[in-house]
Amino acid sequence: MSIRKFIFCDICNPQGLRSIEFRRSTRIDERNGRRISDGRAWFEGDVGSALKNGWQVTPEGTHICPACQK
Repeated sequence: MSIRKFIFCDICNPQGLRSIEFRRSTRIDERNGRRISDGRAWFEGDVGSALKNGWQVTPEGTHICPACQK
């Protein structure tokens, strides 16, 4: 059994909410892990993988999704 890791955007999802059934399908123009219903973002994986997918980590340790960086 493996442990799943999740990173939550500290701007649009500071409460760390995640609901699989509302996750968008992965398409080129859509953001992985962003919910249709309320726009909260999360990333399933480690910090290194999140960084490769456009996420940012501030010196204070805040995680920011690609959409909130704009």
